[in-house]
Amino acid sequence: MNNKKKYLELLCLPLIAITANLVTSFTGYLSYYLNNVVGFSVVLAGSFVTVFRIWDAVTDLGMGNIADKTNTKYGKFTPYILAGGVGTLITGQIMINVPPMLPEGNVRKILFVLLYMLFVVFTTMQVSGLRSTAQVCIKEGKGRATYGMVNGIYLAVFYTVVNVYVYSHLMPSTRGFNLQFFKTLITVYTVAGFICLLVYLFFYNKYDREAAALDTGKRSEKISLTDALHLFKTNIPFRMLILSAGTDKLATTLQGNATVVVIMFAIAAGNAKLNSAVNSYTMIPSIIMILLGLGAIGRKYGAKKSMLVSSWGGAVTCVLSILLWIFGNYKSLNFPGYDGFNGWSTFTLAFLGLFVIMKGFNMIGSNVLNPMLADVIDYEYYCSGKYCPGTIGALFNLADKIISSLGPTVIAILCAMIGFGGSLPTAEDPFSIPLFAIGILGLYGFSLIGLIVNIICMKFYSLTPEYMQEIRKELDKREREN
Repeated sequence: MNNKKKYLELLCLPLIAITANLVTSFTGYLSYYLNNVVGFSVVLAGSFVTVFRIWDAVTDLGMGNIADKTNTKYGKFTPYILAGGVGTLITGQIMINVPPMLPEGNVRKILFVLLYMLFVVFTTMQVSGLRSTAQVCIKEGKGRATYGMVNGIYLAVFYTVVNVYVYSHLMPSTRGFNLQFFKTLITVYTVAGFICLLVYLFFYNKYDREAAALDTGKRSEKISLTDALHLFKTNIPFRMLILSAGTDKLATTLQGNATVVVIMFAIAAGNAKLNSAVNSYTMIPSIIMILLGLGAIGRKYGAKKSMLVSSWGGAVTCVLSILLWIFGNYKSLNFPGYDGFNGWSTFTLAFLGLFVIMKGFNMIGSNVLNPMLADVIDYEYYCSGKYCPGTIGALFNLADKIISSLGPTVIAILCAMIGFGGSLPTAEDPFSIPLFAIGILGLYGFSLIGLIVNIICMKFYSLTPEYMQEIRKELDKREREN
């Protein structure tokens, strides 16, 4: 492969992460749809998201096992990815638009539940190759680090654009999280996700077909669900990676949770649009940190070193940020172009600086996971002789989604405990210390816990760059001998 084509692939393959995160982002607002449109209570709305994230994880496991047993001329994952993309487009529209046409009551709720279950199945299919992409398409460690770096840059831009779009454009134009808000959001999200999916498939399919052909000819041994559970039990680096990823994803989900954003920026600081400004101002510095963290540290010293550096840096900035919000004047938070701005305040500058550093470290940690998972897949093939990228990716998603799915339920229960049992907090609600505590916990508290877990897990993660070079040489030798 010439360098120009190689770099083009490294730019296009990570687009699958945009498709996946569009779905994750949508579920961050879903509690408001369930509460405001379908008619669920606050706690039930939050619990619904948690329960069906677990359903999502279960479908991942089934999909991964099916894909590992699939060897078609079109590839292992490609048929499912394409069918899932089309299904997500169609089901998403039906899921949001049809239930409100029915009378209020159980029929509306039951129909939505059934449609959402189907929606989850299709979204699982469309991103089924996500976790194994780096392993299937990229063999060398530096290339995997570059993949993670590009993936991180895309997600930094993605979350900035999404926050600006939702809080500065869509929500003001629809005047809240109402039915029109969700009709527009599901259309934009599913269409954008499908476009990214098609570009990704154009480059991915060649490698997917090669993997299917290799399985048919040489790696014909299949993995059962019993084997998968045994894998989870015996593969220590895999377990450490799951714990790191799950706690990080929980923190990321809570930081972007609509209720947390409303509490911290609309109620505490006084303007929900400030969240858009924060993401806009921090995007470029975060990308620079990703380039340094994955481009420099990751490519030179390996994924484990990147995870440790980012975790320690993130933990320190989390603590400093909590102290800033407790003792600083958060009412003075404002940016040029927003109502009431009369110059840069000390709080704004300190908050922005800390948020840039924290976000950059967090993005390094979260985007080094895909290269690390690729190493875990190679490590399992090296140890057991079983090549199972689909099942390992699905097991990873299963644990990751079960842990991260707790976010909406935690926020909903905490809000209900302080008097928000009938509806979630809105910008019109008055400030209170209990609400502020929930916001701090969502924005920083869970992130700090996740970073501490990362530091502990990396002490038991043994896949260093030197060890992976030995593993890769052995695997190449086995394939030549076969």
